[in-house]
Amino acid sequence: MRIVSLVPHATEILCSLGLARHIVGISHDCDFPAEVLDQPRVTSTKLAPDLSSYAIDQKVRASASSGHSLYGIETELLADLNPDVILTQEQCTVCAVDLDRTVCALETLGLKSVLVSLSANNFAELYDDILTVGEATAHTTEAQNLVITLQRRVARVVKLVSSRPRPRVFCLSWFDPLMSAGNWITEMVRISGADPRLGSNGKASCRIDIEQVEPEAPEIIFLLPCSFSRERTAVEWGRNRDAAPWRHLPATREGRVFALESSLFHRSGPRLVDGLELMASLIHPDCCSFPAACESSPRVA
Repeated sequence: MRIVSLVPHATEILCSLGLARHIVGISHDCDFPAEVLDQPRVTSTKLAPDLSSYAIDQKVRASASSGHSLYGIETELLADLNPDVILTQEQCTVCAVDLDRTVCALETLGLKSVLVSLSANNFAELYDDILTVGEATAHTTEAQNLVITLQRRVARVVKLVSSRPRPRVFCLSWFDPLMSAGNWITEMVRISGADPRLGSNGKASCRIDIEQVEPEAPEIIFLLPCSFSRERTAVEWGRNRDAAPWRHLPATREGRVFALESSLFHRSGPRLVDGLELMASLIHPDCCSFPAACESSPRVA
């Protein structure tokens, strides 16, 4: 079986099911796990890596207005790879190649590949996506076992934080313009035993005014701008933390602002549960301790 993954979370699901050896092509954005990173890159982006947050947002908005995608499929390479299965997504046209572009490429090339499109916006739908991938790749048992394992880990977090106080948490999804995180990230905050502020379930990250943040008085801030490394996020925060209203917020004053690796939160794959455990450890360090939270401190204030 020959599999091409056009999005990082699909690659991570495949590898979690033991299918790494069958992957013959990955996306330009795939960076985990290491065992598949030498495979050909089947997608590309027009976004330069050194663009500022504001410049990225401007390009995304221009792309949405014009209908010209920031992402492309290397069609000649895809034809040469001739995969049996292709994994794509329909959650977001901003972050990656989407379902429509994938279908167009398949029709143009005349490929007969089985197309699997992932669409999770919460944990329940993540489990469904995993089972769908398992069925498409004849790894149904492995998918069922993975779902059970993830559900048990989530249930353990719920149990550990069930009687704890619920601090106010703000999740920053973009710096300029300011955006709050949505979709499953809001769900993750609630499961982790906190009260999410300015976020929403089942909706993409949304633009907010900075004046909205101060009245919410977040006691914890998670910085997780989509596609940013923890290191870049920390640098961006350093440019903002001493300005109003950030320096006045309880989270900043009490040293509870954390720069997190965005791939643990913005990719709807198995590592979302790693991100959940990390959140729980940072929100309730007195009762939650997980390996993912112990690698290095993400505290930036």
